[in-house]
Amino acid sequence: MEIEKAIELALKNVAKHGDTDIFPIPFETHVFFDNPMECKKLLLNMHAKFDSYIAQTPPATLETLTQVGYTGFRWATQIEPFWNVYYLALVISIADKIEEERIPLDEETVFSYRYEWDDANAKLFKPSTWQDYKKKGIELSDNYQFVVVTDIADFYPRIYHHRIENALKRLSSVGEIPKRIMDLLSSFSKNVSYGLPVGGPASRILAELALVTTDLQLKRRNITFCRYADDYSIFCANKSDAYKLIVLLSEKLHNEGLSLQKKKTKIITTDEFRETAQLLDPADKTDPLAEEEQKLLNISLRYDPYSDTADEDYEALKSAVKDVDIIGILGREVSKTTIDSTVTKQAINAIYALEPQEKYGALCTLLKDDNLFVLSPVFVLVMRAIRGVYDDIPEDGKDFIDQQLALLYESKSHLLGVDLNISYFIQALSRRRSLPKEEILIDIFDQTTKSLIKRQVIMVMASWDCHYWLTDIKGHYGGYTVWEKRALIIASYSLGDEGKHWRTHIKETWSEMDILIRGWYSKRLQNAKKFPI
Repeated sequence: MEIEKAIELALKNVAKHGDTDIFPIPFETHVFFDNPMECKKLLLNMHAKFDSYIAQTPPATLETLTQVGYTGFRWATQIEPFWNVYYLALVISIADKIEEERIPLDEETVFSYRYEWDDANAKLFKPSTWQDYKKKGIELSDNYQFVVVTDIADFYPRIYHHRIENALKRLSSVGEIPKRIMDLLSSFSKNVSYGLPVGGPASRILAELALVTTDLQLKRRNITFCRYADDYSIFCANKSDAYKLIVLLSEKLHNEGLSLQKKKTKIITTDEFRETAQLLDPADKTDPLAEEEQKLLNISLRYDPYSDTADEDYEALKSAVKDVDIIGILGREVSKTTIDSTVTKQAINAIYALEPQEKYGALCTLLKDDNLFVLSPVFVLVMRAIRGVYDDIPEDGKDFIDQQLALLYESKSHLLGVDLNISYFIQALSRRRSLPKEEILIDIFDQTTKSLIKRQVIMVMASWDCHYWLTDIKGHYGGYTVWEKRALIIASYSLGDEGKHWRTHIKETWSEMDILIRGWYSKRLQNAKKFPI
């Protein structure tokens, strides 16, 4: 695919779906949506003068821990938005060739991230899901006695760049694209020779390429298996074969610089496999709410507000959710020692389709007492739900939510010790200005050194027109990273003439991206659009 077309698709995808599924969506996404032609022009210039751009304005990245379960954490990376789109465009330009190297989807073996551009929805992947992987596993288990269940240890962080580079170079007619991709990966990893940035679709496509050789090694030996990303289910006639297959897979992954998770590698009977592969924990079947949970899990909560049938789709979603006791399910989950993450995530996402009073009731369930501690694996989802439905709930409900959020901060909760958690906490605070909230945000800003968090605070304080605070921090502009600087550029518009004089004074330091953003925001103000938070 020509790079110009790939850039168009990358811009369209990020503008509609965001840059990652982990971080808060950066405001630059609005720029891509509002000014795609100007952005494409800049990105084509970056492509034409790649060596100059990567030397003079190298990609800034934010690395942060994200919670997995109750005590697990993994690193995730947010890439400077323009460089992220360029990285995605490079990968999209050869994604068809990568897909051709993989085991065909119709063989129902590898289910993760199957590339196929969907122009109507700006999506990159076919609708092949984790549930498809699980269903196929259950189907295959009927013909075998044992299953090896395993996954790859620290998959993305352990992928060797040299292996990716060799795989890219084996693709036909790709020109300079592999070198550009490798230069970016080297920059993202600070010149360490392994690791893909976690969170975005470009890395997902490259990660799948990294496993093509291992997949084919298994397939050509007529081994029956399914894979979704780093998870494998391998089907065997007996335990002896199962042990041999663990050894074989370990050897083939070792050749790629990868290894299996020792604690997660198990040989189980197919009866055990079928039981654990069900959507619900078998122990839940005796509970009266189990049927409610199953109904909830059967509802598709994907809703596109920009589709031609958005109103009808939303009414259908509301109708489906109305038949499920969402508040009851949430109450049941928070009463446990550990939640069922699948059920809880679906229930939290369903809050958006409830009536206003029910939305408030659901949030009360999530926030009261110490429920947030039980919900720590889905803390980010809770904060996103608060932000998403805050404007719909009654005023006294907003008072309660604000009070609970303030108590969470004042108690120095360990939940706010995770950078990603506190960034979403800041967004949850953002919907209504108050003095206690301002004090919390100022304290957060003063206490942190993290660009991700400082940028979030700047954006919220600017949306509240906190002139007294913005006037002070703009004096420290030179000491900030590109993330905070760019937020300050658009935040300065709330300072009127003072902001205008300040921008004139510092504009010589701006990159082409900064200049484009300044122009975009100036036009946005003229059209009386809200501050992009």
